[in-house]
Amino acid sequence: MGKIISSSLLFWMVSIWIASNLFSQAVYMGFNGVPYSGIEMIQSLGPWYYVLVGLEIIAWMYVGIHLTIKVFRNLQVKATPQTTS
Repeated sequence: MGKIISSSLLFWMVSIWIASNLFSQAVYMGFNGVPYSGIEMIQSLGPWYYVLVGLEIIAWMYVGIHLTIKVFRNLQVKATPQTTS
């Protein structure tokens, strides 16, 4: 897996995603007084719900694989003996 997305870019992408979810929930609560219902959202999407859940699972798997590879690379660098010339 090549270095497609840098760690800092991935961090900011996830941070913006989480912040936008919190913001949309806050706006909805501001207009309606209650948080939006997950069950109603699922029912309104119908079969598209499964497509969106699949895409989200793939996205989180990518994040997990990316972080796992980064951890193993850091462990290998630390385990490599340093030679001084």
